[in-house]
Amino acid sequence: MPRRRHLIRAAGAAVAAALCGLASAQATAPDAAASAPPAPAEHDAGLLYLFNDSGPTLIPSPQVVTDNGAKLASLPRGTYAVLRLAPGPHLLKPDPPLWKQQVQLDVVAGRRYYVVVAYRPERSWATPLGGPPLVLREITAEQAAPLIAQMTRQ
Repeated sequence: MPRRRHLIRAAGAAVAAALCGLASAQATAPDAAASAPPAPAEHDAGLLYLFNDSGPTLIPSPQVVTDNGAKLASLPRGTYAVLRLAPGPHLLKPDPPLWKQQVQLDVVAGRRYYVVVAYRPERSWATPLGGPPLVLREITAEQAAPLIAQMTRQ
């Protein structure tokens, strides 16, 4: 009888360990890993710092940015990601594309690029002079420094 209990406990521990391993592998795997091409090595790529600096909203939603039509990132408010981009032309757009917001980058290996996406609900939808409520633009390293300090990295 004690041997049977020991075997049942050992089997239960093995099953629990296997399930924990599977859950952690699923939690760390990116959602587009199967369809995305492998990221270029660091010395063969440019680094893109992408920030979501959206203002407060009643229902927070992530800002999705595409690169040449493919999903690049989905960032919750107050977060940023550091992404490797292959050298060459890149066209970043919000998804869904609104107000023709876009950033064109000609990526060079070893360089860093900083782009902010932000939904600004305080801007009026009815007043075109206030500008669109969605912002997507390239910023300088100096402008990015305080965002890096205050935001959470994804």
